[in-house]
This record gives sequence, C-alpha cells and structure tokens, in this order.
Amino acid sequence: MKKTLTTLTLMITLSWSFTSQATAYDEANWYVSIDVQQVRDKIVPLLPHNEPEQHEFSVAHHLPQEVHQVTLYGHSEAENDLSMAIKGDFARFSLNEYLLGLLYMVDDKEDVSLALFDSEAHGGSVVEHYQISGDNETKSFYSAIINEQTLVLSFDQQEVKNWIDKKYASHDLNSSGLVSLLVNIESAMAHMGADLASNQKSFNSAVFKKITQFSASVYETGDSLTIESALTTADEATARQLEQVINGLVAMNALSNLDQDKPALNALASALQISQQGQDLLITTALPYALIPEINID
Repeated sequence: MKKTLTTLTLMITLSWSFTSQATAYDEANWYVSIDVQQVRDKIVPLLPHNEPEQHEFSVAHHLPQEVHQVTLYGHSEAENDLSMAIKGDFARFSLNEYLLGLLYMVDDKEDVSLALFDSEAHGGSVVEHYQISGDNETKSFYSAIINEQTLVLSFDQQEVKNWIDKKYASHDLNSSGLVSLLVNIESAMAHMGADLASNQKSFNSAVFKKITQFSASVYETGDSLTIESALTTADEATARQLEQVINGLVAMNALSNLDQDKPALNALASALQISQQGQDLLITTALPYALIPEINID
C-alpha cells in the first residue's frame, strides 16, 4: 500500500501495527497541532516541486480543502495510541468518499481494501466504523463529524463518543501558529522505546534527563517564520547549564563554517536567541520565507 502521508491517511497507515486503543484528549501527554490552511497557503507554494509520479500524493491535489487544522494527540505510555481532531468546513464533507478516492492511489498489484464497515447514531452524530484489510490483516478505526467545524478520528470508538458528548471543548483546538507541539518528555522518553539506562547518546546525559517538558510553536512574523520553543527543566541550575551547552554548540558551529553552503541553517543560527526564565529555557529563532526553497526536504 502506498504510504501517502496526509493527516487523514496517517490514521490508515498506522493502523496496520496498532490495536484499537486511544488516550482521552484531556489525559494525553503529547499534542501536535498543524494549521493546514496556513501551510497550504504560505509554505507549500515556496517548496521545490518535482514532476509527481502517477498516483503520488500532493497537498495541492489530494488533501481535502475542507481541512483547515489538525491536532494529533496520544499518550506515550501506549505506543499504539493516536487520535486526531480536525477543524474545518465539514457541512458537506464525506470522509467515506474521500477515503474511497484515496484507494485510486494504491497500486493495482496491492491486495488492500478499505470500507465503511458499520455506523452508529450517537448524541446527534454518526460514528463510522472503518476497516482496512490487506496482508492477511484487518484493522479498525472510527470517525464522526462532531459538528460542521469538527471531525474526529480515533482507534478507539469511545474516544470519538467522548467528543460527541462534549467531554472536551472544541475551541481548545484553536492555534495561531503554523505548527504547535507539546511533549511531556519525562514520560515520553521513558515509554517510547528509549533505553535511557544503557543508551550512550546525548539524551542519556544528566542534563537531558532533567528536561521534563518541551513545547514549540511556528508562526508568521512579517516576511519570516518565527520559531519559539521552551524547555522546562527540574530546576534553575539545570536551565542555566542547558543554556551554556546550547550556546557552546552554536559557537562551535559558527567556528566550523559548516553552514556556509546552507543559507537556511545559517539564518536560523544567526537569529537564535536563548534566555533563561527560572527553570524554563526559552529559545527563539526565525527563517525568512525567501529561504524556504533552500531547505532540502529529501
């Protein structure tokens, strides 16, 4: 099956190895929010485009125009955990029709099928149960249009019903940035397969172990993209130490001239600002829109 990485087909792609399980939105420890409309309007036109192969996915032609913003979330203690809440214009949108259209991008030689298996009325909405079959496996995921502005997909039927029952407030999904990210590192690193006790890579350092949360946001500022991130550490001493480490790495990179032939990287390094506020470390940089085509996305 061709793994086209769209926000909606991500659920299908991942379902091959995942069972039906999902963490409640208010109990998740990682969240990623993507403003699809801003990315579509401001970023995609600047990226280099090669001639697409037949059936190859492209944002311009295959991502539904109805989709404006996507929030993915889950809990790192359950590696098979993923749900997504999608904001947009769904008054006349049919997920079933969209998914069936995606099947035309699947190679004819692939033995794969996707179907709306069942549907159930709940709280004024309809919960749709989809099944995707192939490689002698059948997996399920669930979806519902909560209202004309919100669509939810999850591996767990109950999580979809939680949204219908207004257990969560859909206005909490609003984000002003192109991309926003929040991760509880302390929990995530302990449960995402990273063996902190034996691995000798950089995240095994004493400083890294004291980082408890990471958040980031990318948003437009004039003719540039501003990137802000924050690291929450165990104490002020760790924040100061981490600031020194990052400043040292930046200085080493400047001395090595490694980014002379990489204007985008050079711009990010030149605009980098680091400040400590208590146990938090705030990191800000910017990338001019004009340099986005210089990014190597291969």
